[in-house]
Amino acid sequence: MTHRTAKIHPKLALFLLISLVFLAAVACQKGEVITPAEATARAKEARSVKLRKTATPGGKTEAGANVIPSGTKATLVGKSYLINIYRDPDGKRIIAQQERGMEVTILDVTQVGKETWYLIDAPAGQGWVKGENLQVEEAKAAESELKPGDVAFLTGKSYLINLYREPDGKRIIAQQERGVQVSILDVQQGEDGKTWYLIDAPTGQGWVRGENITAEKPE
Repeated sequence: MTHRTAKIHPKLALFLLISLVFLAAVACQKGEVITPAEATARAKEARSVKLRKTATPGGKTEAGANVIPSGTKATLVGKSYLINIYRDPDGKRIIAQQERGMEVTILDVTQVGKETWYLIDAPAGQGWVKGENLQVEEAKAAESELKPGDVAFLTGKSYLINLYREPDGKRIIAQQERGVQVSILDVQQGEDGKTWYLIDAPTGQGWVRGENITAEKPE
């Protein structure tokens, strides 16, 4: 009597092999089994910046130093071309670097020892920098005195000053040369927390930032 040996189809054999490898891998794991999406979410959380509020934005630190309010636009300054951005306000782990002179937004503040640290939102990402690496341009006294009906002059680093449709810096509707005389039509506080002026200029009416307006004619 002849005995026939049962043959396993190649595809079925491959499937069984993959299943065994997968089961063995799961069995060897000491922790839980998570999906790729959950793994990504946990990785992002591990890299997230920690908030450590021990100083009141707009008030003073424990050492008595003035605090830059949250939402304020500041400029990165320092001796080095690249300013270090840290994961925590302790100066241990650098997570990014940003060029000196770049504008950033203040998100939070804390004090570690005698040093004040700020959580910033920069083009390179969010992270902590030392207070000594931030500079806030103070509004000029002449600017705060301007009111509707006053005559002023355009000023700034650029030759052409942008005029916006709204006091938000989003839609440019015209440009005007620096040094040109304009009339103040209205004054408002913009979404960025800064003073904006609605002006009547030779190229038309539009909103300009307070830093681009001066009561004295530029030389």
